[in-house]
Amino acid sequence: MPFANIRISKGSRVLHGWYIHPLPYEMSLKDFFMKLVNKEISPECNIAVTSSEEIERIELSEALAASATQASLNCNIIELTKGVGIYIHYRLKTDITTATPASQNGFAILMQNARKSKLYLPTFPQSGNRKQTLRNDLVDWIHNNGGGWSTQSYANTQGKEFIVSLTEAIWYIDMRSHKKLEE
Repeated sequence: MPFANIRISKGSRVLHGWYIHPLPYEMSLKDFFMKLVNKEISPECNIAVTSSEEIERIELSEALAASATQASLNCNIIELTKGVGIYIHYRLKTDITTATPASQNGFAILMQNARKSKLYLPTFPQSGNRKQTLRNDLVDWIHNNGGGWSTQSYANTQGKEFIVSLTEAIWYIDMRSHKKLEE
């Protein structure tokens, strides 16, 4: 009876390590996968994969360290193992999770929104103080270069925090004059 050495992975996780399984009769690579995870073939393996998993691609090779060849889900498994190799690696599609960070820094929000049409800027009171003038110059610079935040709320929270932090950093580095920014 023909056989194949099978591995199943999802992203960087190996769900089923290399294990030799019998090939009872000719079937497609997809049918073999379904029979394997439904325990119709090698039920003793107890593979922790459900039949609802989607196969991203299948790679075959002659040896573990050999370069792999991708194959269609509809190819016949026995023909492929005879012609290409007995090592079959099923790579499953990874789950796409979009974890929203609890809080983003002002610069990240600024960069995300740089191409949006309606952008908001933080508002600060006008003052003759040189440090406050530098702060207002930074807001003007962001505006003149197409930057801003997606909502006024973001602009007044993360935006203000970003501008104040940047002002403090520049002020610390160059305490001589706000005109240094214009140079």
